[in-house]
Amino acid sequence: MKRNYLVVVALMLVAAAVPAYALSGRVWSEVADNVAIVHHDDAYFNCCPEMVFEIKQDAYTIDIYEQDTLPQCMCMCYFNFAHTFKGLAPGTYVARVWESTHPDGDFSLAGKTTFVIPAQVGSFSMTTAMSDCHMEPEGVEDSDNNRGLELENVSSSPAQKSVGIRYYLPTQTEVLIQIYDVTGTRVRKLNIGSQEQGEHLVIWDTREESGQPIPRGIYFVRLQAAGQARSLSLIVLR
Repeated sequence: MKRNYLVVVALMLVAAAVPAYALSGRVWSEVADNVAIVHHDDAYFNCCPEMVFEIKQDAYTIDIYEQDTLPQCMCMCYFNFAHTFKGLAPGTYVARVWESTHPDGDFSLAGKTTFVIPAQVGSFSMTTAMSDCHMEPEGVEDSDNNRGLELENVSSSPAQKSVGIRYYLPTQTEVLIQIYDVTGTRVRKLNIGSQEQGEHLVIWDTREESGQPIPRGIYFVRLQAAGQARSLSLIVLR
């Protein structure tokens, strides 16, 4: 895959100097309509940073660098960053977010996340959105009240006759699960309906809508619920 290098600069007002330090915040991702968004919530930076975002892609690994190039305010606060990727080739990606709070500082790993692109749509582009600063973290880890939408495969890999799909719903919501092949063609739709908050398990019999067993290969499961989407890849052997 061709390497993509893209630099996006976000400018804000600047004032006087402060020591550089950071807290990692939370890194996570979501995919909707073959567009991936890598989030870095509660990133801890100077209150008036001059941010530079640099993206380096090597095959299915994406490194995102967030750097404050001119920290001068005498305060610190939290920011949310959302890095949006369009036109990625199909496959499973690992995105790593690195941060530096000083123009001469080293980068530290804030976190990493994995996402799946079922099909390529359009040409490659990347944009970054940056929130206003907030004085307190927006969420608390390890609390069900603060868990977001989650999706995982609980079956052996590769799978054969059935696949267990476990997911967590942050609130009562309508649930839709769709399975795609590597060309982006939908092979099965599981319209679950409304479910309560909490963990749920669905068993997919690895059959198409017609009831025929699917061919062996790689498939992508897409969960839509609570206005969000999550994806994962599966290998099916027969």
